[in-house]
Amino acid sequence: MEEQLRDERLQDEVDERLQDEVRALKEEIETLREWRTQLEAAVKNFATGIKANQAEITEVVGEVIDRLHAVEAATARPAAGAAAGAAPGTDHLPWSLRATEADWRGLADWLDWLGRHYAPQLHLRIWPCWPLHGGVTEELAALHASWRAATEADADPSREGSDLAYWHQMWLWPTIERIRQHYMFSECEDDHSQDRPGRPTDGTALKKRMAEAEAERRRLEDEKYTYFVKTGPEHPQERPSSLWRCAAASGDDWEYLSLLDWQWHKAAETAVQLAPPDAARHRVTADRAGELQADRQGWVRYWARYADEPAWRAGEPPVSVVRRRRSPERIYDEAYKTWNEWGPTQAVHDFFDARPSNPPHLVEIDAAEAERLLTELHGAKGATEL
Repeated sequence: MEEQLRDERLQDEVDERLQDEVRALKEEIETLREWRTQLEAAVKNFATGIKANQAEITEVVGEVIDRLHAVEAATARPAAGAAAGAAPGTDHLPWSLRATEADWRGLADWLDWLGRHYAPQLHLRIWPCWPLHGGVTEELAALHASWRAATEADADPSREGSDLAYWHQMWLWPTIERIRQHYMFSECEDDHSQDRPGRPTDGTALKKRMAEAEAERRRLEDEKYTYFVKTGPEHPQERPSSLWRCAAASGDDWEYLSLLDWQWHKAAETAVQLAPPDAARHRVTADRAGELQADRQGWVRYWARYADEPAWRAGEPPVSVVRRRRSPERIYDEAYKTWNEWGPTQAVHDFFDARPSNPPHLVEIDAAEAERLLTELHGAKGATEL
């Protein structure tokens, strides 16, 4: 009997422990369910944020691409620098030469409103003949553009609202005072007075000053460097294979003249790495280095290209022109293509390698003969320019 009671007590204790464990498991399961709910919500929020960010990024990238297309389209337009009134040497026209009729009338209407709305003192007014004064017109067009930008910014509730105040202080009155002080416009109160343009630049003086500045620049640069040429069996000092320079003070920091972009490059920062060995390196004067650098055609070899050797022996005309530039960083071979552009070619390598079964035949020519052939074969002029 006692044994039976003991067994029953043990069974009750086991049942109680099992119940406790079941309750603990239920609590853990409820906790895990809460965590799962929170995790699902977090994942949904993250996915929503990713989609929103992706949409924003897509929009920004689209805007960047549109701007790039606009820049490409602008750069593809014919140069307008030669147009009357354009800034020489640029592709940009002043406002007065690119403005439409609507632009002109919009500027006139705005200036009329400005005069009525602000009613400035007599000595600060814009006289009606402003369209006949080139500089005044450009100043007023810029003033109008800045006013539009300031009013648009001022209408934005997220901005501080100081744009129009800045415009009045830094644009409006300084521009009007500048127009009245620095142009012949101040003489137009009663009747229009013609502009008296300044005299054109003295071309001789400009040419002389540019030559002096270039000589001074070269002198200062030459003081910084010591120049060398690389020579070899096929490249004597008169026509070396490459041009080098190093810091005059230390003899380090070697640079080479690239025959591809015609710029100086630090050898250590490119695949070239090292300067030519002492035996192949010969010092030249700065003046000689300048001559070699200026003579780009002297670094280039040209060949007339024939279909093959039998065609050349038969007296057939060449089919094109090829050239090679042996720059320190790499050898670059080009052929003049049928679409009137230079492009990479294997012809020079195939001719000298002699392994192809039917290589093209090349006959070396100078730059002048290459220019003549390209004009004859392709109608191209100035095609050999580098």
